[in-house]
Amino acid sequence: MITEYLFTAFLIILGLVVMRFGSIHVKKFKEGKTKIKSHLSGQISFLILFIIIIVLIVYSVNGLLFN
Repeated sequence: MITEYLFTAFLIILGLVVMRFGSIHVKKFKEGKTKIKSHLSGQISFLILFIIIIVLIVYSVNGLLFN
């Protein structure tokens, strides 16, 4: 039981880290410090980051509310 809470807390913290990394990346991209060679690769990397964030949030909330 305690391991489930620790695992859920770990997922929430991991989600926060991923969101923070994404916000830093977007800020650097807007400032022009990050160069993306292909517009398609930038969209794919953002989509992967967005999917990871959504999956972590849904999994964490589901584990906390419906156990």
